[in-house]
Amino acid sequence: MPQIQLLPDSVINQIAAGEVIERPASAVKELVENSLDARATKIKISVKKGGKDLIQISDNGSGIEPEDIDKSVIRHATSKLRDVDDLLKLCTNGFRGEALSSIASISKLTIESMAKGEGSNGIRAEFEGSVLKSKEEVALPFGTTITVKDLFFNAPVRAEFLKNDSVENSRILDCITRLAIANENVHFEYRADNRLLFSTAAGSLRSRLSDCLGASVARSLLEIDWEEQGIKVRGFVNAPEDLQSNKRNVPYIYLQKRPIYNALISKAINQAYSPYGDFSPIAVIFLEMPQETFDVNVHPAKREVRFSRDNAVFLAVNHAVHNALQNAISYPSISITNTLREHAPAYVADTVNTVPASEPQLVVDEKQIAKELFPDSRIIPVATSSREPDLVDKAPSNSPDCLQIGKSYIICEHGNSMLIIDQHRAHKLILYERALAAFQNNESLDSQELLFPENVEISSYLLPILEAQKNELKKLGFNIEPFGTSTWRLRSIPAHLKISAAAPAVIVFLQNTYDSKESDMFKKNALSFANSSAIPSGAELSVQEMKSIVSDLLFLQNPYETPRGEAVFMKMPLDDIRKKF
Repeated sequence: MPQIQLLPDSVINQIAAGEVIERPASAVKELVENSLDARATKIKISVKKGGKDLIQISDNGSGIEPEDIDKSVIRHATSKLRDVDDLLKLCTNGFRGEALSSIASISKLTIESMAKGEGSNGIRAEFEGSVLKSKEEVALPFGTTITVKDLFFNAPVRAEFLKNDSVENSRILDCITRLAIANENVHFEYRADNRLLFSTAAGSLRSRLSDCLGASVARSLLEIDWEEQGIKVRGFVNAPEDLQSNKRNVPYIYLQKRPIYNALISKAINQAYSPYGDFSPIAVIFLEMPQETFDVNVHPAKREVRFSRDNAVFLAVNHAVHNALQNAISYPSISITNTLREHAPAYVADTVNTVPASEPQLVVDEKQIAKELFPDSRIIPVATSSREPDLVDKAPSNSPDCLQIGKSYIICEHGNSMLIIDQHRAHKLILYERALAAFQNNESLDSQELLFPENVEISSYLLPILEAQKNELKKLGFNIEPFGTSTWRLRSIPAHLKISAAAPAVIVFLQNTYDSKESDMFKKNALSFANSSAIPSGAELSVQEMKSIVSDLLFLQNPYETPRGEAVFMKMPLDDIRKKF
């Protein structure tokens, strides 16, 4: 009996859909690209439940002819290619003819379209799992509206891998933002659950960047205009003085105005910044090169691109960014601490499981250790889920002094050892424990009211995260309210936080929440808060601030490492120090 069988069309379409449509954002990307290819100047996107229940895309493009409606959901049916030679002169976003058929195979799809031209009639067709259910002529305005309901209704396992609504909304908005930047002459509007999250009018590229990235960011960007070996590079990058060491940015990269992801180009951008430190800048890069020097037909999602001259592309981008930075700053300031890679320290924080039996453990009795460090004083503890904090006084002036070196490390003596504490990691661990306890106990951290509220500009793709996290931010001490489309106003901030650090802390909190893969929401939010609000390396501390950090740290159940496994301090026994001499 023959073992090899031809797969039915339904199975083939499901396999193809798995490659093209990974989540609601994938469907939005493909449909918006179709609208752009139809030369639309106005595109409206509306979703419900993160796109799982509803995705609707409306445009004023050229529309679909009635006789083409049935063919539009057939795999590899496209109006953008005729033969293999057309692959070498592509000027459209889509071309494979897989997107609409893939979406139709895993959803309940409705197409309403009115083609521009004399004698055309509006047409409305409904499909379910690629099967045509109804088709009728209706009166419609010029353009196309595609409605996708119950995405993955016949693929429930794949639906289980989707994130919560706010994360899916943010991914959709990130996709729209990337397409909007490359098409500044098109008006975009995005609504999630009937809330307007993004709207931008047609205009210049600089004004579009202001809408997408924030006005203050757009004003500070340096312009790029470079050509090398037939490769044109234009766009915008951060000025070095505007870089943030604790923020990781994904560059916006475009090839012939098509958004792409490319590790080689990202590396070229980051390498140009290496003299200024280990930073991840905001970058918007547009590449133009001869069609025969690249291949976009690599992956069904069209994210990957292969270049025939990788090295030439790398050098062109690197030189373009480097030239823009050199023109902005004549004498770059080089930070030795950021450019040197130190070896692992000889003394790393011990863990409970790895301390030899013959060695005295660093933490046996937390209160006893705190008393040894600060005699005749009561310790300010960190509230954790296992115990309540005590109301205490500050450490007295006769406590042993702490020393700060490099504005990053705290040195203090403990028994027969010296402790070298990373101030940023220590404070991050302390804030994490406090925030986690607050979330678990449904409590709020102390906050301070601001006499003059601080304004915060939020990037468009983070707005869904902010909407979902407003209550959690309030528990952490941030009282934030809308003040325009992309501007929000802070009325109170956490008690420990400096006013100047409040707005960046909110942005980093949202960014960390967006990027985090932690499934436990309490831990995710506590980590985001700690990462965004901790005292940074390079901040000068008073003696009292250092003492407070040390006492709070040593009162924790596990003061050895951050939740990400980073060592918080080193312990150097005096005997080992003597041996060094």
